[in-house]
Amino acid sequence: MSVFIPRSNKNTSRAAEYFQKLSNELDMDKYNLPKYKELYLLASFQAMHDTDLAYYVTYQKCAINAQSKDQLLNCIAQESMLNFKHPKCFDERNFRSFLLKALGEIKKQLEEGTLDYLFI
Repeated sequence: MSVFIPRSNKNTSRAAEYFQKLSNELDMDKYNLPKYKELYLLASFQAMHDTDLAYYVTYQKCAINAQSKDQLLNCIAQESMLNFKHPKCFDERNFRSFLLKALGEIKKQLEEGTLDYLFI
């Protein structure tokens, strides 16, 4: 009879660290700099902000739910169905479209096995 013992050295935080790193690279604090105050009036700057915010929120959610590949896929499915407005976004439709795009990109990578190394 075979006995299966889970590996004790399994790094379950690798995926969470990966998504946390991606969110930190976006550096959302840059939008709080005084030199950007006048740029907030430009639609292109607002669109850039909403795009970064959508990816930031997505990566944060993935970091929280990255205990397993299945749990992350479940989180992505649930987030795709939710329809909420982030209080810091300028254009709800732009934010939502980029949120769905980010979720779709991560889901595709998970389904193709590109991110499997994070869960080994």
